[in-house]
Amino acid sequence: MRKARILLPAVVCLLCMTACSGEKIETGELAEGDTQESQAPDLTLFFSGENTVWISAIEDLCSAFSKEYPQYTLEVEYSSGDDYTEELKAKEALDEFPDIFEIEDPYMFEEADMLGAVDGEIGELVEQPIMDDGKICALPFYGTSYGIIYNQVIFKEYGLSVPNTYGEFLELCGQLKNLGITPLAVGGSESSADQGWINYFFLKDVETGRSTWIQDRISGKVSFQDPEVTEALTEFRDLMTGEYVLEDSINMGDTQIISYMIDQKVAMYYGTPAMLAKIWEAYPRAMDSDKTPLGEELENDTVQIRPGWFYMPDDSGTRIVMEQTGSIWAASKACMGIPTKKKAADTFLKFCYRTENYRKVLQAMNGMPVTNDGVLYAAPAVQQNVIIDYRYADRISRYLGNMETPASFRGDMQETVHSLASNTIEVGTAARQLDEKWNEAEKEQAE
Repeated sequence: MRKARILLPAVVCLLCMTACSGEKIETGELAEGDTQESQAPDLTLFFSGENTVWISAIEDLCSAFSKEYPQYTLEVEYSSGDDYTEELKAKEALDEFPDIFEIEDPYMFEEADMLGAVDGEIGELVEQPIMDDGKICALPFYGTSYGIIYNQVIFKEYGLSVPNTYGEFLELCGQLKNLGITPLAVGGSESSADQGWINYFFLKDVETGRSTWIQDRISGKVSFQDPEVTEALTEFRDLMTGEYVLEDSINMGDTQIISYMIDQKVAMYYGTPAMLAKIWEAYPRAMDSDKTPLGEELENDTVQIRPGWFYMPDDSGTRIVMEQTGSIWAASKACMGIPTKKKAADTFLKFCYRTENYRKVLQAMNGMPVTNDGVLYAAPAVQQNVIIDYRYADRISRYLGNMETPASFRGDMQETVHSLASNTIEVGTAARQLDEKWNEAEKEQAE
């Protein structure tokens, strides 16, 4: 890991990113300000560098904070590898643990006595602060979920409708296939298959019938080899390896998938709202209206894609809406134990959730607000509908990979799920591997 340091000076904060043409940042190097290297920062900040849009959003947030609070200096660093949590652990081992940081597994670090307590005044800013034994140990920053992003131009041209059940979804895929259009792509940075679809089937076939399944797996009452779970794995395998999914799209990046969608070779993709922003960026005309200024249909509409969104329905017509956290903030115990640092950390966290600052981050990430005060931001109509539908939906947070799931299992399960989606292992083998990986993760977590 290359260390990236920046001291945000009192008057101006210069932030720049190492040029990178890929989807992931290879280094975390930022430009230095004019502050002398020997000056100790008031706060050190560490966050994930996997998403370039996220990097830019946090850079802008830190720059604005520095300008408003010139009495504080920030040392900002973002991760340079694929495994953010491992980099955070490495920092602890090197005695470089940050003061404020993004965190994927608050309970792991809380058990290690690394997290400081967040004041109730700050915790009240969000709907569901992350608690442990009465202590606020972390704060969700924005929410996200999975849904079907589809090309409304194709649906309109061929008179296709949004499905109301999973059976109707399969019928829709068949109609698209008969039209010579590949119904679905998976893969990309959204982890469409190994986080999105696998959890759709888990929620549809397992969780809705047994909402305590994850807790029951922790207590050893259930297994991945139980019939309802193998049914979910079978449905997942059948969809991923069947005729409706673009060949090898599980190994494709966002750019390639978006290109297929713009060219109308693929009609749908199961991802998060962040993918909408990537489509609009790649094809700005996607935001053009299909109506004239007088509200009449365009006679010669040349736009190739206008993305729409719907949450996948289950077998009976209930929409499956996962409640996922896009990012979480935490503060170190050491930081919150030093009055001057705690004051700076409290000020920064309050600044993050202040409406005018928070709105900009949400807009950049196409995120769902998690604050008690509702926050809207300028966005195309489809994104506004996503936000409103999400806010009032019966959301489910009990999915594989949530914070109740053993920490290392979250990453380990993706390897098995990817193999199942690639048809290189059988369902029975996948179920057995998932049980083994869960048990290993629990053992590792207990050590």
